[in-house]
Amino acid sequence: MFYGRKYELKIIENAISSPQPELGIIYGRRRVGKSSLLQQPIKKKTDLYFEALQKAPFKKQINHFLLQLANQTQAPRSFARDWREAFDALSFHIKTGRHYVVFDEFPWMASNRSELVSLLKFYWDNQWKKNPGLTLVLCGSIASFMLRHIVHSQALHNRKTFEISLDPLPALEAKQFFRGYRSDFETAKFLMVFGGIPKYLEQINPKLSFANNMDKLCFQKNGFFVNEFETIFKEQFKVTKNYESIARTLALKSCSKEEISRRLHIPSGGGLSGYLHTLEQADFIKTFAPKIIPGKNGEKTKKIVLWDEWLRFYFTYMDPYKKIIRLNTKPGLFDKVTEKSIENYFGKTFEALCMKNLPLIINNLGYDISQIINFGPFFRQRHRSNKHDRGLQIDILLHKKGNVLILFECKFSTRPITASVISEVQQKIQFLKAPRHYTVERVLISAGDVTPSVQNSDYFHHIIGIEDVLNEK
Repeated sequence: MFYGRKYELKIIENAISSPQPELGIIYGRRRVGKSSLLQQPIKKKTDLYFEALQKAPFKKQINHFLLQLANQTQAPRSFARDWREAFDALSFHIKTGRHYVVFDEFPWMASNRSELVSLLKFYWDNQWKKNPGLTLVLCGSIASFMLRHIVHSQALHNRKTFEISLDPLPALEAKQFFRGYRSDFETAKFLMVFGGIPKYLEQINPKLSFANNMDKLCFQKNGFFVNEFETIFKEQFKVTKNYESIARTLALKSCSKEEISRRLHIPSGGGLSGYLHTLEQADFIKTFAPKIIPGKNGEKTKKIVLWDEWLRFYFTYMDPYKKIIRLNTKPGLFDKVTEKSIENYFGKTFEALCMKNLPLIINNLGYDISQIINFGPFFRQRHRSNKHDRGLQIDILLHKKGNVLILFECKFSTRPITASVISEVQQKIQFLKAPRHYTVERVLISAGDVTPSVQNSDYFHHIIGIEDVLNEK
């Protein structure tokens, strides 16, 4: 199954049909679908796709590379003592004509050593780029090597012609995996647990309910996700202890850098900054600066959020029961573990689902995205000197040209939204204290029903449903 990625595919296809040589770089977290994307444009016998071996020494990498070359070109297998001789063998096949060549998991191919990058630069400058029909793509998961030695490489500076940071699928594309078998409300539940990660969505049986899928995949012995945490962390990080501790802390509560430092006893200097930077590059966490109201001084402390849906679910519901899960062979454990808190959990994670799909929501509301100045969650810490001050948290605040602030209130509930939401939002606007020359527009996003009292109040500028988060108008 391959869904979506039209924008990214167009970039690659334009490079393949370009009248000049193209060197592209594609990177993203594990499981996000890089290999599947790269394989889609392979159409001709002259296209070559090389996949490296995980954690193999460079001699085995070279032999594997040459074996793939022989199989794909139907030529006798070459033998090489080093990568220079291996690249010579490749050069023979791509000197002329149109070729789309992919080095998948290039950091593994290089055995995480930068020497191969320098050698590749030499061959690109002196041989490969002389063929105007060549498109070469280097691909790898987000890790320090890929970013430091490929994306930000001085050796490849001014040589790359396109770069794609591959994100999880937006909801509009991710919902195609369900093929119309589940409602938008139930589809949203899946996305709030597994995000837009194609490998995860492929595991779901859309003919089964959310609860049945969760039992099978996450809460029974040998389920796909039972050992997934250990897998992705070990593949992503050499030493997992501090990374795991940070993710576990953020699963409980979004924190500032200083709060993480105090809780984990990690100095807030270079060490913690490095861990946070790597986690954010891997798309596991996200840092939000409080959105300052124009003309006002506000919070300066940044908030760090566990941004990966599945990690948040794992630490909340699977990790505390993993010993039981690895013994369980019967359905029903998911409901027993989550029944008292899952609705509240989805209420909190729905905000992130809306945030990640804000471009589609903005489009469906009829706003011009070019008019947007800034957006994000807005928060203000509680003033300790005032016992009545509870702080301020706005799900999404959008600053639009024309002195307009748009406040989004996100609700995910099976119970109808009552008029109490009006007083909640009004109180937030009072605490927001927007400049007098600004208009504050109010948008309610409700995954469930909204009572007539809310509909008839005419308080909100827009009331939209889950269909506007998952579908294009």
